Amino acid sequence: MESASQIKTSAIDHLGVVGRDITAMVAAYIRLGFAPTEPVPLMGVVNNEPVPLGQDSAHLIFADSYVELSGVTSTDPAHHLAPFLKRRNGLHILAFGCDNADSAHNTLSAQGLDVPAVQGASRTVTYGSQHGEAQFKWFKAPDSLGDEGFVCLVEQVTPALVFQPPVEGHPNGALSVTGVTILTDDHDAAITHYSAYPGAHRSGNNQIDFDGQRLTFLDQTSFATYFEAVADLTPPAFAGFTVHVTEMETTRVTLSENGVAFHESETGDLWVSPSEACGSMLIFSAT
Repeated sequence: MESASQIKTSAIDHLGVVGRDITAMVAAYIRLGFAPTEPVPLMGVVNNEPVPLGQDSAHLIFADSYVELSGVTSTDPAHHLAPFLKRRNGLHILAFGCDNADSAHNTLSAQGLDVPAVQGASRTVTYGSQHGEAQFKWFKAPDSLGDEGFVCLVEQVTPALVFQPPVEGHPNGALSVTGVTILTDDHDAAITHYSAYPGAHRSGNNQIDFDGQRLTFLDQTSFATYFEAVADLTPPAFAGFTVHVTEMETTRVTLSENGVAFHESETGDLWVSPSEACGSMLIFSAT
């Protein structure tokens, strides 16, 4: 049987910070030194026809990954992000990449997991030098593989359209998504769950590596130690994400000039609290 690691293309394809007010979210991330795309509706596919998914999304695009800022407009309690918005605004989407969504779905199903159906989605791309309709195939991960947020696997059907970073780069020097910090009550169970995902390699007691990207698992006590008891984040949760930057001084200057409060860790990383980043911890790292 094909293993999960054999269906991998990239590891973390994208992350999603979720709220209600997309205008405020875009403004917050401009202040943090990013260059978000203009918000556009995210579309699903029903009977080969596009239908709105009830969310407008802007994007922080990098060459190999991106962060979606998703403003949910739907008030339907059955919306796929509704359960997570009940918890709080913040980082709620973790999308793993795969070469082929149908093959990935079959692989996980063959392991006896209850895997939701593959779906289609699209959005209009007006940034960069190539414009058009970006196409995706995706499916939600089985509920048994973690409840920290909305986890899915996605196949980029039109990657050349999607991965067009801003020509002049992000003002804060951000280059790529390199990690997610996961807050959990059950450290061992969480690591077991996420080890089933494409490309996962356990490293150390609280980490899973994906060829340059990393999931870090912390309980509430450890989280408070690392991040000075940041309020309003309780497990289970995707507590925050890390981006790699060209060099830290550019990031430090950008944040300072924009009036963003930030902290410096013992390892030299900079981080901002959820109040600055729409409910998500945001860590800048040059390593």
